[in-house]
Amino acid sequence: MNLAATLVDWATTYRPGPGDLALAQRSLLDTLAVTLAARDHPIRPVAGTLPDAARWSTLGHVLDFDDLHVPSTTHISAVIVPAVLAAGPADHEAAARAYLAGAGVMARLGALLGWPHYSAGWHATCTAGAPAAAP
Repeated sequence: MNLAATLVDWATTYRPGPGDLALAQRSLLDTLAVTLAARDHPIRPVAGTLPDAARWSTLGHVLDFDDLHVPSTTHISAVIVPAVLAAGPADHEAAARAYLAGAGVMARLGALLGWPHYSAGWHATCTAGAPAAAP
């Protein structure tokens, strides 16, 4: 099985526990708050031409109060929360599950790429975030 298939298998079979779901809810709310705090930032008109998820991701990251997952060198929630919201989950639990699956994939990819990836000039928030945010 290749890496992509392994990650897809993990994400589709992952069953979070109550603690994981609570963490996801906090991450979703925190990222929404940081995104709203950027609503008057000068980047907003520029980001306004982007699709919803990209616009929300830009605003969620621009103030640099977003989360940092150190082992993966990524800002997981700035990528995954907007992707989840744009997908329009049916309810809070579905949103939390989608967030956790995307976050888990992003964390695993980013950790695999590691700090040498970052030191070479790459930002794993982008390189690990794009496949992790895919539906």
